Amino acid sequence: MRSVLNIVVFFTILCLMILKPSGPVVFKLTNVVCDSFNKTWVRINQCRLKAINRYRTVFNFNATFLYPTNDVFVHYHMYKRENGYKPWLIKTQVDGCRFMRKPYDPFGILIFKMYRNFTNVNHTCPYYGEILVRNMYLSTTAMRLPLPTGDYLLAMNWLFYGKTQFDTNVSFQFVEDIL
Repeated sequence: MRSVLNIVVFFTILCLMILKPSGPVVFKLTNVVCDSFNKTWVRINQCRLKAINRYRTVFNFNATFLYPTNDVFVHYHMYKRENGYKPWLIKTQVDGCRFMRKPYDPFGILIFKMYRNFTNVNHTCPYYGEILVRNMYLSTTAMRLPLPTGDYLLAMNWLFYGKTQFDTNVSFQFVEDIL
């Protein structure tokens, strides 16, 4: 039953990726929270938003990986806010090293397209040293998946060698003005 549901969700996402949002759209970051659980391995130097104007907010992230890692897994969960954050559609994990060699997860590809032009994480493993995301903003041109209007939270847990090293929680707002 679960595999049938996964197949249906996959084909739904694939079909919807062909469509683009129409009309005026507000698509902006609203909050970012980063937390390192193992400061001897990952040190987060900067994790903040900066408002450029009313409709655009940029994200800056700077972390230092103190030891090289060849085993990176990302658990991500997508939540929609409706009287608190409710689970919505996506809860999966991605092997980061395998993904960078050959992208295989449709939602992971969507997330990577959002930030690939703003980061230095565009190579395969091992990851070591400074990991940067500079002046990243959300744009509907990179996202081809239409979303219902609302506030969302993308919670990502980063695991190295099977142990949680740090979390990044990114909240964003998507409002499509149909009228």
